[in-house]
Amino acid sequence: MTSPYNDRFRSFSKRVEKGIMIGIVVCAIVLTIGEVLIQYVPARLVLIETERLEGVSREP
Repeated sequence: MTSPYNDRFRSFSKRVEKGIMIGIVVCAIVLTIGEVLIQYVPARLVLIETERLEGVSREP
């Protein structure tokens, strides 16, 4: 026989665990998308400020 406190705590902890797992998956997906985006020059120029400030001219 479990107490109502234990049942509520178990329910709460399952929700928190589910939220943490969703957060980890979302962060991994966002990181992967960001890494793929910086491989393309047009997106890199928008996302990374130092790409513009390096002093390398793109035009001859």
